[in-house]
Amino acid sequence: MKNAFSHPFLKNRRAVSQVMGSVVILGIVSSVGSVILFNGMNSISAFTYDLSFHEASKNQIHREDIIFEHVRFEPNTDNLIIDLANIGTVESTIVSITILNIDNQEIISNWVDLDQTIQLKDNRQLVLDLLDDAQIILVQGSGTWNDPAYVNSEYRISLTTAKGNFFTTVASPFNT
Repeated sequence: MKNAFSHPFLKNRRAVSQVMGSVVILGIVSSVGSVILFNGMNSISAFTYDLSFHEASKNQIHREDIIFEHVRFEPNTDNLIIDLANIGTVESTIVSITILNIDNQEIISNWVDLDQTIQLKDNRQLVLDLLDDAQIILVQGSGTWNDPAYVNSEYRISLTTAKGNFFTTVASPFNT
């Protein structure tokens, strides 16, 4: 019996050598890869260009962070002492404060102007109503934090900064 591969048609058939196949595949991969690379580089350049339009002051808004360390309701008075810490990466200026009784939605202090600057990695104590009795208005009962109308309530304290951020916490007198 004759060998099945001895047919002249099959003997004259030539294959692509491994070297030529590798060169062709390398050409295809490098051309497609360069298209993807240059498209990605153009996208990165466009993103960087868009970021250049943002002002540095607007970027500092996101770097501002203040925490409430302690809120003290002074007994037998309507004074309030707030200890704040600047844990952000820029200095902050507190421009106003608002205090709201959460239980009955009574506004205790409405947009009191402060203009207090807290330096970077520093803390500041804000004292309300010590000198100016118009900052905190307690109209019910005796007008002090010890009054039953105020002592068992929770208060939302909100600060607004010069950069437009606001920070808020909830506190109650004498940790009730």
